[in-house]
Amino acid sequence: MNLVPSPSRYLPIGENEMNRNTRKGLGAILAGVGMTTLLGVMSGTGIVRATDEGFPQDPPSGDSAPTEAEVTMKERCMWYVSGVASTITLTGDGTVYDGYQYPLSATLEDYVAWTSGNTTGGDNDADEHAYCTFFGDKTGISVDGLWSGNDFTAKALVEGTYQDEATMDFAAAGSDLLTMVVAKGVCRSDGNNWYVATGIAASSSPASTPILTLPIGDATERPADSALANDKCNSDMSVTASIPAAKTPAFAGKPYKFTGPTFTTEILIDTTP
Repeated sequence: MNLVPSPSRYLPIGENEMNRNTRKGLGAILAGVGMTTLLGVMSGTGIVRATDEGFPQDPPSGDSAPTEAEVTMKERCMWYVSGVASTITLTGDGTVYDGYQYPLSATLEDYVAWTSGNTTGGDNDADEHAYCTFFGDKTGISVDGLWSGNDFTAKALVEGTYQDEATMDFAAAGSDLLTMVVAKGVCRSDGNNWYVATGIAASSSPASTPILTLPIGDATERPADSALANDKCNSDMSVTASIPAAKTPAFAGKPYKFTGPTFTTEILIDTTP
């Protein structure tokens, strides 16, 4: 008996295997294409795409984002003082000295102490002050005065030259006191607790005396942003004295010039609560 392989017996088997292999390969290709396409779409939305060249993947790189803000600082409140005299010129009533007590006086500018901004403040404008704050570290102020003594020396104008003339020297004492007269003007603060002296008399033993004082505890921490809202105080200032009676000039009929003590103003900032 001759046995001849029947094509119909083996071909179906070969076709099936080939079809299966073909489908496997095509499926792998399609799977790969589908994965690539999917991941490509994802990377287009900002998602970092993983690669298939090594696992686990390297972490994506990060970035830094600094934070910024810009704010203008308010000016810091500082103390200013104006009106301090550089010279004091006493004058009489225009008459001559005839052996009676001869009054002398001078009217000075007001002493004014006030707070204003550290950058645009000051400018002798105590009311239209630059808006400011103490930033939690407020200060007080004391404007003090001191006479250097109470002696006056005399010079007589003789033949165009002033000559020392001791017979007209005098000490400003008793009823002839040399006095810095102080009168309280317009003062303002949170509690309006300004201290203002009434007068500072010269003496042979000088002592410093407060003229205008606002303690740190009474200072305004944050003045309102409007005129007249800052701390401020002014005092009227004048000086009185007199040439004593019963003095006899060696050069009668001649002009005399008298030189008296110096008045020194000291400004103290209170930083102790």
